[in-house]
Amino acid sequence: MINENSRATEDAWPCLRKRIGVLGGTFNPIHMGHLNMAEEVCRHHRLSKIIFIPAYIPPHKYVKNLTEAHHRYEMIKAAIHQKNRLGVFEVSDLEIKREGKSYTIDTVEEILHHYGEESEIFLIMGADSLNELELWKNIRRLSQLCHFVIVNRPGAKAVASTRLVEIIGSNSISDMEKLRIEISPVDISSTNIRKRLSDGDEVKNLVPECVETYIKEHGLYLPS
Repeated sequence: MINENSRATEDAWPCLRKRIGVLGGTFNPIHMGHLNMAEEVCRHHRLSKIIFIPAYIPPHKYVKNLTEAHHRYEMIKAAIHQKNRLGVFEVSDLEIKREGKSYTIDTVEEILHHYGEESEIFLIMGADSLNELELWKNIRRLSQLCHFVIVNRPGAKAVASTRLVEIIGSNSISDMEKLRIEISPVDISSTNIRKRLSDGDEVKNLVPECVETYIKEHGLYLPS
């Protein structure tokens, strides 16, 4: 099950259901940069929906002060509810329910099983993730199941490694380049937000107001 609202959305927009964006990450916490990225990619590539998927355990990096998964899920849920004017943002807990390390190949296969093999999946990621792609589980198979949408800051362009080209092939690299977009930089990071909170500083305008309220109510990222 992707989420409780996904079937209603499909029934309401049957002609749009085949272009699905997937934005994964720890979202520790979700911030305005994440939401801005999702909005820009959705508009640019005319996606029918974007599914935010918080990782249970990220497989390729250690995240300091990773708050419990259910809190990260609830913060995303609150943020997209506040932001979701067109009803195209959704949040899924499929990686949380699966537990263990959250491998993207497993997630994409589950999404395709839910929505149908005819669906197009657009995997959204920052340019920094391009340096890690060759290390991802079953990356060749993943490249056959979905499109990679790399989001760059203007003037900055990460380049696929020779090894990645060898693994996924030139056609997948060409597709990636066609879908790559640039968005204006937002100087926000979850790491910086956690530091500000631990230092007792304000995070107003860095996260949605509802997320700031949730953090305070649940005592997350408290000063050390």
